[in-house]
Parts: sequence; C-alpha cells; structure tokens
Amino acid sequence: MYKQSMNVAKGVGLGLLTGGLVAAIGTKAMSGSHKKAAHMKKNASRAIHTVGNIIGDMEKMLK
Repeated sequence: MYKQSMNVAKGVGLGLLTGGLVAAIGTKAMSGSHKKAAHMKKNASRAIHTVGNIIGDMEKMLK
C-alpha cells in the first residue's frame, strides 16, 4: 500500500511540474496581450489551487 501511495505522489508531482511548465510557456506566448495573459494567469492559479485541494483530500483518505 505504501509503494502505491508513493507512486501516486510521484505521478501527482510530475503532473504539477508539467502543468507549471505549460503555464510558463503559455504565459510567455501570451505576453503580447495583457488581457489574455491576465486571464490565463487567473485560470492557471485556479487550476493549481484545485490540484492542491485534491492532493490534500488524497492525503486525508490515506491516513
């Protein structure tokens, strides 16, 4: 059970890293339009917050 939870944690970590990289590239690509860039940052922030909540819930379930 411990190994499975560690594999899940590694997968989530890799997903967060990939998401951050995509967000950084997207922000760089959208730098020409301030309105679009601000909207994208807001959406990325919401997505990161949601993933954090999901990870917190998973931790509670594993305890």
